[in-house]
Amino acid sequence: MVNFFVVKAMADYDSYLVCLQGGELLALLPRKYANRLYKVGEAGWAAVFEIKGARINLSQKSPQYIRKILEYLTAPLIQEKKIRFKKVALVAGAPFCKVAVAVDNEMSQKDLVELCKPYLADLKQYIAEHVTFVKYSDDIEKYVVNALSPGPKKAIKKVIFFQESNTAAVYVKSSSLAIFYGRHGQNVAAAAKLTGITIEIKGD
Repeated sequence: MVNFFVVKAMADYDSYLVCLQGGELLALLPRKYANRLYKVGEAGWAAVFEIKGARINLSQKSPQYIRKILEYLTAPLIQEKKIRFKKVALVAGAPFCKVAVAVDNEMSQKDLVELCKPYLADLKQYIAEHVTFVKYSDDIEKYVVNALSPGPKKAIKKVIFFQESNTAAVYVKSSSLAIFYGRHGQNVAAAAKLTGITIEIKGD
């Protein structure tokens, strides 16, 4: 993570030329990787996304950036060992990201959201995407169910995990198929990235 301030808007590169903290290095923040429009002189935070020779590219839409911002905002909860961020998953073009969080086994996904809510009042000024918290579980079938939120748990009939192919078949009510897939399949794609397995949604 680096702190920067905008030096110039570079139309030819569709990027912002920014100066990194300390004033010794310059970098580019592509507009497509920025979480908002910036004016010259404005400051912000970003993650180093790519280094090509002397050229440094930044991003405010990478999993690393989102994770670091969440860890910064919820630092008191992390220090008290109430939560631990495991992974962030994004799908290109999706207006949301999914974040796996390890918490006490007795805590529900809803309780997790309520626990973090007071610390995330300023989240929108750092992250453009809607953040969906997912309760992490060592039980892969439970983890898949949680990762498919906002698909309703009561609509899931059965989950079968095939270890050999690293695939989970999720049987749901046919009337709820669209919710589980999400727009352009973004919900199931993000869930697959988060869990690290292939997820196949099947109607009943």
